[in-house]
Amino acid sequence: MTVPDRSYRVSDLDGCHVVTESGEVLGTLKDVYPTGANDVFVVVGAREYLIPAMKETVLEIDVSAKRILVRLPPGLREIYET
Repeated sequence: MTVPDRSYRVSDLDGCHVVTESGEVLGTLKDVYPTGANDVFVVVGAREYLIPAMKETVLEIDVSAKRILVRLPPGLREIYET
């Protein structure tokens, strides 16, 4: 898997906390689904989110801190929270 400009093993990302730019913890990364276009992060917290693993969405991955910083695409939150 490559995001952003670096390759990661799914096992390294498993259990990382997924946090938005505003500091909101969405949950924990539980799986990564490979698709034809890009991988998709499965994040489980109060809700389950499927977040596209793209450069525009995944801003930072800190494996040692077990933290992934994301910028949710417009409308994604509304899909899961309505």
